Amino acid sequence: MIVDAHLHVWRPAPDFPDPGATTVSPQCDVPLELFAQYMDEYGVNRAVLVQPLYPGEDNSYVADAAAGEPDRYKAVCVVDPRKPDAAERLEYWAGERGCKGLRLRPEAPGEGEVFGHPSTFGLWKAAGRLGVVVNLLTGFAHLPAAAALARRFPHVRVVIDHMAHPPVGAGPRTAVYQPLLQLADLPNVRVKVSGAYYCSRQPYPHRDCAELLRVLYDQFGPGRLIWGSDFPHVLLKSGYLRALKWLERLAPFLSGEEMWAIMGGNASRLYWK
Repeated sequence: MIVDAHLHVWRPAPDFPDPGATTVSPQCDVPLELFAQYMDEYGVNRAVLVQPLYPGEDNSYVADAAAGEPDRYKAVCVVDPRKPDAAERLEYWAGERGCKGLRLRPEAPGEGEVFGHPSTFGLWKAAGRLGVVVNLLTGFAHLPAAAALARRFPHVRVVIDHMAHPPVGAGPRTAVYQPLLQLADLPNVRVKVSGAYYCSRQPYPHRDCAELLRVLYDQFGPGRLIWGSDFPHVLLKSGYLRALKWLERLAPFLSGEEMWAIMGGNASRLYWK
């Protein structure tokens, strides 16, 4: 079982005010059918469709895709935590439309200001009640707040996207990394080993991330690490096949059982159970 636990698909948004918001413009069309071709070609069994930074809170495309093939796809929605009805919006997207995850984005402009604020606790309570997995697009600056939230809501499963965009220039065994590594003390927190090209200063296979992978493995264990491709952005960085082979090339210490857990088993249990 291979599960791509982090990818984006969308319909074009030609009127979106910031076409440079991410690596691939929102004015492009990145349909589910395109990603499905990669799944079929490379033997990926399941995928988690994460609502992109645009177009706002209309999660219909990923929600409908997951509802159409629920054994193959699950959806992660976006709800603006700054809005007073955020918990009710999550009730709609998760309770009525079937989304299995919520993405909070303290790295996004404006959202970081309320991350961890008591005004957002209702949204976290709703996530726990609905069994929703909270995915965090965060950097290291917001990890202390993430730890506090994970402690306050121990029944909410939390996944840190893209290893929290780590400062690879600093050694992962230094004090700089403690905000990330200390999350291992919280059993409800997991880490996506994805998006290495965002932090690496070397070309694929990003060997300057090798020690970080080892430290994450040592701290969190193979049962709390999850692989994702970051499609379609990965197509402009290394390509999809290389993303699939990344752990094989950079983490030879993984046993076959551990590799399959990170490449699919962990995500399958998280989103499909």
